[in-house]
Amino acid sequence: MTRLKKTAWAKAVCAVAALTVGGVAAWAADDVIKTRQADMKEMGKSLKAIKGIIDAGGNAADVVAPANKIVEVAGLIPSLFPKGSDQGKTAALPNIWENWDAFTKHADDLKAEATMLASAGQSGDLATVRAQFDKTAKMCGACHQDNKKKED
Repeated sequence: MTRLKKTAWAKAVCAVAALTVGGVAAWAADDVIKTRQADMKEMGKSLKAIKGIIDAGGNAADVVAPANKIVEVAGLIPSLFPKGSDQGKTAALPNIWENWDAFTKHADDLKAEATMLASAGQSGDLATVRAQFDKTAKMCGACHQDNKKKED
C-alpha cells in the first residue's frame, strides 16, 4: 500500500470512529433524557396516588409505598442530569448545570420531605400525611420553577 493510500485509509478510519463516538454520545444523552423523564413521571404518579388517598380519606399507611418511590427517585435526580444532557427533547433549563449546588439541594430537600411523608404515613394520622404531602409537593414545584421550561 502506498503512503498516500495509507494516509487516506487512516483518515477514513478516524472519520468513521469520530462519527460513531458522536452518535453514541447523542444516543446516550437521549437515553438519559428518556430515563429521567420516566422517573419524573413515576414521581408524579406517586404524588397523584398519595393525593387520591388523602382526598378519599383513605388509610394513611397506603401512602408509604408511593412516598418511598419519591424518596428513591429524589436520590437519583443528580445522576439523571449529567452534563451534556441538556440537548434534545428536554424541558431542563441550563440553570440546572449553571447552579448545580442549588439544584442538588432541591433534590436533597425533596428526598428529606418525602422521607418525612413516608414516616407520616406510618404514623397512621391522615392529617399529618396531608400536611407533609403539601410540603413535599411544594418542593417539587420549587425545583420545577427554577429548572424546568414552562409548557406551552
